[in-house]
Amino acid sequence: MRPQQNKLRFLWLAIFAGLAFFVSGRWQFPAAAWVAPIFALRFYRDSEKGGRAFLWLWLATAVPTIFAWHNATAMHFMGAVIEPVFFIATIPIGLIPYAVDRLYHRRWVRDGRFPFWLTLVFPISMTAVDFFSASGSPFGSFGAAAYSQTGFTTLMQVTAVTGLWGISFIVNWFASTVSYAWGNNWQWATITRGLAIYLGVMALILGWSYGRLAMADTPQKEVQIGGFSLPEGGLGSMMTLLNNGDEDAFRQATADMNARQLAQIQSMAQAGAQIVVLQEGAGVGFAEEIDTLLTDAAHLAQTEGIYIVLPTAQLDAAGEEPLHNIVRIIDPNGDVVLEHVKYGGNQFEGSLPGSGELQTVETPYGKLSAVICWDADFPVTMMQAGQQEVDLLFVPSNDWLEVRDIHAGMATFRAVENGVSLFRQTGDGVSVVTDGYGRIVNRVDMFEDDAAGDWSNEQMVLTPIGSVNSLYPQIGDGFGLLSLIGLVGLLIFAWVKRKSKEA
Repeated sequence: MRPQQNKLRFLWLAIFAGLAFFVSGRWQFPAAAWVAPIFALRFYRDSEKGGRAFLWLWLATAVPTIFAWHNATAMHFMGAVIEPVFFIATIPIGLIPYAVDRLYHRRWVRDGRFPFWLTLVFPISMTAVDFFSASGSPFGSFGAAAYSQTGFTTLMQVTAVTGLWGISFIVNWFASTVSYAWGNNWQWATITRGLAIYLGVMALILGWSYGRLAMADTPQKEVQIGGFSLPEGGLGSMMTLLNNGDEDAFRQATADMNARQLAQIQSMAQAGAQIVVLQEGAGVGFAEEIDTLLTDAAHLAQTEGIYIVLPTAQLDAAGEEPLHNIVRIIDPNGDVVLEHVKYGGNQFEGSLPGSGELQTVETPYGKLSAVICWDADFPVTMMQAGQQEVDLLFVPSNDWLEVRDIHAGMATFRAVENGVSLFRQTGDGVSVVTDGYGRIVNRVDMFEDDAAGDWSNEQMVLTPIGSVNSLYPQIGDGFGLLSLIGLVGLLIFAWVKRKSKEA
């Protein structure tokens, strides 16, 4: 290593650490995810002592990550130190691709010449680790690299084919390609062919993605949908009564709130809403209160001739049963035509676990389905929406300040992957409506928009309906699995080459 490289390598590390604040979490900025790995790769390759450099890279990743995700995961409800300890412990897994890249770089770069095929080592490894980390996690796909590109709607179209993992590959291939040019000292005679290959592939991908949006079919149908959420702290204030042991006051408060919500549903129906959607856990109470709410909602749906997407949170007065977190769709005949029990995050919330099987119902407005909040963070399970050609997916949710943008952004990827319009009505967070291409139709942030009247995140949206063709529901996580196989192949190949050299 040249002396100048040794002097500058900590500058590269500092630039990486600064950019890492914006790669994911509360302040994510799409461009940061493309640029940050360039400097981490440069730092690690220029370090003579790999073990010590790995520790520096660990620190430079951990500090920004802990700050960027502060209070944005469910772990912070478990205790102040749980969240940072989790990140400190798991970040080394995400740094494995840098170690694999360094291994190949040190073995196959000779006389300062960096062959172009080495640019594939890092994106394959990063995609494989990203896929491995998110698959089977009880947190779902939280933290997946693709979510750094929330809002980059053109690139998001890639998930209609590869799922999240194609974006991870594309973003990290850019970093390794720039590193390829940098490693070859920007000698155009050397790097022109490699750059032409990369730019050609990227032009095809982005050209297809842009074309997919430009030639998007007009919606098959549109329906006027109203939505509203409880005022800030509405659920919390009622639960405080119960936690303080005042059961009578809790029953009265929930009955009053449920009656007020029914009045708001009626108001929206009379203002033109054909479907009205409430936030997760909007109808809260013991079995008696929930039964009364369902009966009254059925009568209201019949009277107004509307569909009601009604989430309820049923508690057991004796404390023997777990919370029943359920969303139902009530049709204009007053019948419950869909019932879905939340399956995501049950082990953390202590709620009754659902089956994970999506229910659907045919209506004059197309095929409808509904899940709850955390459910939508599991892409493999949500593939059922695409496989069943759902036209409109409801995702009643409940978030909190620090996670609001992260979680709403994650849900938009499910729309693209499965080609479904999405209506996400959220308490204490961001409510969002998208079409089947992930394009935002409406967005309301409870913490930025002034609530009108007694409710927050009110929406009255002419919502596009109609499923869009996508390959992901058919091929699933094949791209992620292929990347994982590729990483195993890279490790085996490196081991075989080392053994043959020793022999």
